[in-house]
Amino acid sequence: MNLTASAETKEVLDPHQFFGQAKAGYVAAQKVPEICDKLFCYCGCDRTDCHGSLLECFTSDHGVDCHICQEEALLALKMHRKKKSLAEIQKYIDKRYEHEYPFQVESETLKKYKAERLWKDSSDKDKNKEKPSSPKKESGEKKNSSCCSGKKSESP
Repeated sequence: MNLTASAETKEVLDPHQFFGQAKAGYVAAQKVPEICDKLFCYCGCDRTDCHGSLLECFTSDHGVDCHICQEEALLALKMHRKKKSLAEIQKYIDKRYEHEYPFQVESETLKKYKAERLWKDSSDKDKNKEKPSSPKKESGEKKNSSCCSGKKSESP
């Protein structure tokens, strides 16, 4: 994920082929692809689908069933409309969804994102290698409550 580059040539799928929250997520990603391209998606698709950014969730059908992807895109659009900076959007989404990340060990994609994002967290240095032991599954397995499980997060 290159934070200085604009959204790549990948296009968001047509939102009109979906309905409900999925359609709303695709519409949001279509309206702010340059922001979605600079956000990390915390559902675990960096490992399961080789996604490098939230935008990739909506250039494929991954975003159809994933509430985390949908919510992140909707928040990005909402905050953009409120004239929030990219750094503010990244920080809000990171702080809100980092606990949803379904793997104990951070992927190289997540490490790269944290190194390049526009806001810095002093605790990033401590979390660089591995998170402390927790009830999460081993690095290759997803939590049941993560992406596409139907679990809803609170709205802003």
